[in-house]
Amino acid sequence: MLPDECESYFRFHNVQLNHDAMLLIKEALVGKPFQNLTFLDNNDDDVPRGMSVDAILDIVESNKHLQKLQIIGNQIGRDHIGRLCSAVHNHALMELDLSNCFEPGIGDAMLTALLTIDGLKSEKLGMGKNIITSSVGTLLADFLASNPRLKQLHLQHNRLNDSAAALIANALRTNTTLRSLDLFDNGITKIGVESLRLALFDEGSLNSVADSNHRCNIRLIGSLSLALRWNNSSQDMGENRGRKIYRLLSSRNKTLSNVQHFGDIDVKLLPNMLDAVHKYSNDGGNDSVKASSIVYEIMRFWDQVTPIIRRVS
Repeated sequence: MLPDECESYFRFHNVQLNHDAMLLIKEALVGKPFQNLTFLDNNDDDVPRGMSVDAILDIVESNKHLQKLQIIGNQIGRDHIGRLCSAVHNHALMELDLSNCFEPGIGDAMLTALLTIDGLKSEKLGMGKNIITSSVGTLLADFLASNPRLKQLHLQHNRLNDSAAALIANALRTNTTLRSLDLFDNGITKIGVESLRLALFDEGSLNSVADSNHRCNIRLIGSLSLALRWNNSSQDMGENRGRKIYRLLSSRNKTLSNVQHFGDIDVKLLPNMLDAVHKYSNDGGNDSVKASSIVYEIMRFWDQVTPIIRRVS
């Protein structure tokens, strides 16, 4: 808990004070309790000005209450990676944004170091516009597959390609914590988008739909985002899952072909199927399909499997 009468945050944007003035500000903030610290655009044409990264980290290391740290548009060198990771680990920062801070190669090194912090507790990580490449794809995928606490990951304006997208997509099949993934303006083409789409909505079967990722919303550039129509727009995983189940059922109902696909589904899905039809048949998703027709197909299957269930039990 913060002490009484303390500031909750300090924000420095486009600072133009000289070094001595910034040093006075640093000395005033060292040891002071607050939760949010932001330094934004303190470089001018790639020339550092304002407070140095070392000075910023002195402030961070002196404040055990800090939860959110943003250093955006400030030059950060490779020699600062260790101190930054130590601050993230020791202060249990919940939010960290280091967008537009690294030269080629250093962004990869920074992200690698962050993802290998033992017990990383951050819930929001921003590494946009840092020339991050697909060389970190495997590590990133392994990290996401481990179901960390991370809820938001911003990697916009980088150089991730289709191979990285495929690795990330595979990790999302088991990840249930990440809610937002920003991949806007990377090197991802329709091939990579298809991998991501299948992770969110694999309509190959009802089982694969049910096992898809129903938590994460992915941001892509322009027309590529249109391919992710079923992009987990709700914060409710159950609602996203139900809408996808209904989408597949209604699509197959047009040819009355649901029953022929029911043979390999988990019987436990039957209540979910009926619930999805009940909830989402009237939301405008497919006006030509009658809910009663889908229910009829489901009940035909239920009549077929009920005697089998009784014999087994």
